[in-house]
Amino acid sequence: MPTPADQDTRIFVRNGRRHYRKRYSLFEFRLGLVILVALAMTAGWVAYKGRHPDPSLLGTEPALGEGASVHPPADRGPLPQDIAPPGWRETVVSSFDPDHLYEKINGRADYYKSFGCERLVFATLVQAAAPETVIDIELYVLPNAANALGTYAGERGTPSTASVLESGIGHAARNALYFVQGRAYIRLIGSEDSPVVHEALRHILASFQSTMPSEPLPWGYDLLAETLRYDVGQIEYQSENAFSFDFGRQVYAAPIDDEGGQIFVVASPSDKDATNLAHAFVAGFLEYGTRAEKDRPGTWVQDRYLGTISTAMAHGAWVMGVRGAKTAAEATPRLESLRQGLDAKGAEFHARAMDENAREPAKTEE
Repeated sequence: MPTPADQDTRIFVRNGRRHYRKRYSLFEFRLGLVILVALAMTAGWVAYKGRHPDPSLLGTEPALGEGASVHPPADRGPLPQDIAPPGWRETVVSSFDPDHLYEKINGRADYYKSFGCERLVFATLVQAAAPETVIDIELYVLPNAANALGTYAGERGTPSTASVLESGIGHAARNALYFVQGRAYIRLIGSEDSPVVHEALRHILASFQSTMPSEPLPWGYDLLAETLRYDVGQIEYQSENAFSFDFGRQVYAAPIDDEGGQIFVVASPSDKDATNLAHAFVAGFLEYGTRAEKDRPGTWVQDRYLGTISTAMAHGAWVMGVRGAKTAAEATPRLESLRQGLDAKGAEFHARAMDENAREPAKTEE
């Protein structure tokens, strides 16, 4: 409460509990009501337009009879011609080469380019009855199936949901499908989680499977998933910089525990090359650890920070190893199983692996 001294120093309002103005203008009162009504109407209009967007904003096709600038059609690549399900329409297709990926996926372009992405084809499907319901199609064309699977594995958020489809590997999310078809990695993302979108996603998937050429699973998936029965959804392929080593190229890996431990395998041209590469992996592990388990064959390295165990060794023209295992005792049976699997596959399988590796285009420095 103001003191008498404070009241004496006030010029306009001596009583702090009273307004200086004794009455208000009727015009000001009415103007305030008009402003409040206008604000309420504006908020209602914004909310309504958010739920009922103008259909013309969702497509890029000019209306019939109206003039439009002429642009050459984008390269559809392997995108099927009749991709739109019944009751849906396709907007204009856009295509991006490696030098222009950033225009569509700025911040992720380098990731796709690291797997040799040759082209991104993008299209949007709009439901005719409800134009606010759309499905975006992102089709990444990779050099081969191994790179497509590697791209998919690196982006997969829930590995346990992945499964083998009719001609590839993929998984479903609430309103999306992510899958590999041949040498393409495809993302179908709906604007909502609804039965209409789910049915359209199934139709689009079937269209890709019936029109796009499929490829057999790469040798690493054949070995780790088909022969050794590792979860196909958790197998990784790293075309370069595996485990952050610049020599780590064309490496297949699968998890052996729930804390990041992995078993890995690499195909080398010869026994000598495999021996040299195994030594390089061990030297890389030693940069972050010290030798351990000296009574076991090979060189085992314990990470000085995490306490995990890693090793690499040559087996003929193959390099096999473990990285980040809990203990050497748990990792040794995994290595023995991998060794037996490689022996069972034989020389023809190694020749196949080298042929697939050779078909991957060499990376160019930018």
